[in-house]
Amino acid sequence: MMLFLLLTTSVAGCIKNDIPYPRRLGKITAFEVSGQIGGAVIDSTARTVSVEVADTVDLAQVRLVRFEMPENTVSDPSPDDVVVLDLREPMEFVLTTWPDQHYTWTVSATQTMERYIRVENQVRETQFNSYERQAVVYVSTDQPKDSIVITDMKLGPTESVITPDFTTVHDFTAPQEFTTTYKEESEVWTVWVMQVEATLLTQDADAWATVAYLSGTVPSGSDTPGFRWRQAGSDQWQEAQGVSVDGTSVSAVLTGLEPGTEYSYRVYAGVQEGQEVSFTTEEALQMPNMGFDAWVKDGSSWFANPDLENGYWWDSGNIGANLIGEANPTSPEENFLAVSGEGKKAARLETVKVVIAMAGGNVFSGHFGEVQGMGAEVFFGRPFETRPTQLTGYYSYVPVPIDNVNPPSGVALPFDRNTIAGRMDRCHIFVYVTAWDGPYRVNTTEHRYLDINDPDVIGYGELIDSTGTGGQYRQFSIDIKYRDHRKPTYCAVVAVASRYADYFTGGIGSLMYVDEFAFGYDGTPVWEEDAQQ
Repeated sequence: MMLFLLLTTSVAGCIKNDIPYPRRLGKITAFEVSGQIGGAVIDSTARTVSVEVADTVDLAQVRLVRFEMPENTVSDPSPDDVVVLDLREPMEFVLTTWPDQHYTWTVSATQTMERYIRVENQVRETQFNSYERQAVVYVSTDQPKDSIVITDMKLGPTESVITPDFTTVHDFTAPQEFTTTYKEESEVWTVWVMQVEATLLTQDADAWATVAYLSGTVPSGSDTPGFRWRQAGSDQWQEAQGVSVDGTSVSAVLTGLEPGTEYSYRVYAGVQEGQEVSFTTEEALQMPNMGFDAWVKDGSSWFANPDLENGYWWDSGNIGANLIGEANPTSPEENFLAVSGEGKKAARLETVKVVIAMAGGNVFSGHFGEVQGMGAEVFFGRPFETRPTQLTGYYSYVPVPIDNVNPPSGVALPFDRNTIAGRMDRCHIFVYVTAWDGPYRVNTTEHRYLDINDPDVIGYGELIDSTGTGGQYRQFSIDIKYRDHRKPTYCAVVAVASRYADYFTGGIGSLMYVDEFAFGYDGTPVWEEDAQQ
């Protein structure tokens, strides 16, 4: 008996206890403050909560209305102790779950303060300097400064009071001061009036491949404004439809344009016309080998490229999966195709077990870095400077229940590790149009992942499927939702057979095929703020 105890003690001392304690993810599940506009944006991966509040809210004293967490989770500070939040700067909450797991969450608030001054014979929008509390109003040269008529003014929060009464102040030969007061808080603003030539201004167009956003300014009180446009080399002017007017600002959206084509346009009001401005639409570009027809094998690994020098655009996790033996979760498919024809191929993506780890079959625009520990370093994105409106293609998916749940410890997960086993696996196709300075570095060992809330993600779209396609190909079209009008620099397109493969979680045997990817450029872009309404 003593020998048995010594042996078992010796063996136990050499074996690492890999049996995990049951852990609960420390997360905020619901959040609300007084004066909030819309719902809170809760990102469990980045551990952030973002809210937008009305301009009447004092960011230094934001009343907490709702703060919810899973059971057996405590927060420091406790929501019971911080009924009023100071959100002038992001605020941190540390959530603790058993056994002594800590998760730091950041709560931030945004607030848009609309300000305007509108006067008769105004020729441009008022310019505001919120830091120095100064405003400049532009009127025509034939409008005397001593007889200015202000028709509307807003300098502070909604329902604030402005003194003196702006409708009684007319002499702006010298700057005038106005005090805006809301709930006993006051600010003093200095307002100048400047005379400028009353011209119509045609601004630079924001030209996409088949769409152009037009903008201009006209003097207040002008006849009904609009835009005229034409293709370069044509003598025929056309009227822009759907013109919007906001004060002195005029805007419209042209659709149905030709990619890579020069146009010109001008703003007008009555018989007056602004200067003619030219613009060229973006090319309707495609990524190389989006049909996945070209493949090359280097050593043990397959690559969806014609070669690994000039044609190296797509990569996968094959290099990491093939460290010990040839596995290739991603491989060319010649028989099961969405579109048949000579030289046609597709990409076959399968979630497999490689030695002691799981590898989800995937293909992405970018390049694989290197294996680091149990994880890997990957660089997502290739240079791409046009803005598609859709990602289209075909996919086939046969999922299996999730039977491999081995996520890393100490990282916020986008799923509950205690309940995900047995759920049906899901595939994921997504696209990021970005303003990155270079490829986006992901390192699963460092728990650094792609972040959809990255401020340099200009547009995004995704498809997630857990039901499968019945072993047949299904055509898809993903709208890319845009956040702003910046020109892109990089684009990442990704397809993976197990959505949570980055977290070593998925169903061994989930099988996906993708074929004939392409970018679409038709139609008006979808905007994130409109899609959320």
